[in-house]
Amino acid sequence: MKKKKNNFLLFWISMIPGAGQMYLGFMKTGISLMALFALTVALTVYANIGVLAFSIILVWAYSFFHANNLGRLDDEEFYRMEDVYLFGPEADNWESVKKSISEKYRKVIAGILIIVGVSMLWQTFCDLLRFVAGDDIYFHYIIHFTSFIANKVPKFVIGLAIVWFGIQLIKGKKAQLDHTQLLEDKAEENNVDDFEQET
Repeated sequence: MKKKKNNFLLFWISMIPGAGQMYLGFMKTGISLMALFALTVALTVYANIGVLAFSIILVWAYSFFHANNLGRLDDEEFYRMEDVYLFGPEADNWESVKKSISEKYRKVIAGILIIVGVSMLWQTFCDLLRFVAGDDIYFHYIIHFTSFIANKVPKFVIGLAIVWFGIQLIKGKKAQLDHTQLLEDKAEENNVDDFEQET
């Protein structure tokens, strides 16, 4: 049952992702956030990719501020909030989530999965190379080459992705502004036509 609680306790409980939502009675939301945080940590540790640690911080921050914002809503808004799973077949907006992922974020998710997969394959390849060549040869000759690729190539790819994403945001904003200007121009033309008809 949803119930507003002490904001001081909520602040400390919400340090654990999902726990703040559960404390307020939003069990489905809390479980979703806790599971998402655990999966993100597990993926980051298993894949051994440092840059994925950013996603852990992102999930934690979202959960923390979401819980505290829920706790500060006035009573009417608080009781109007629905407790839903953030993902899964029982989510109320599951169809819209699938549509958004397939239309807007499919390429981004595919890119992230490719980067993670390639990185894991590269680490496995390096471990195999070390096993075949032996520690002495690997650490004396090969590691400089493999470390350079492991450190620089991902940064280069991520840098390109950030630049591409920024360009897409600018294009999207420009298209939105052009569309708004077009609507304003049409509205102005309609007002002029109406005025001329009246006179």
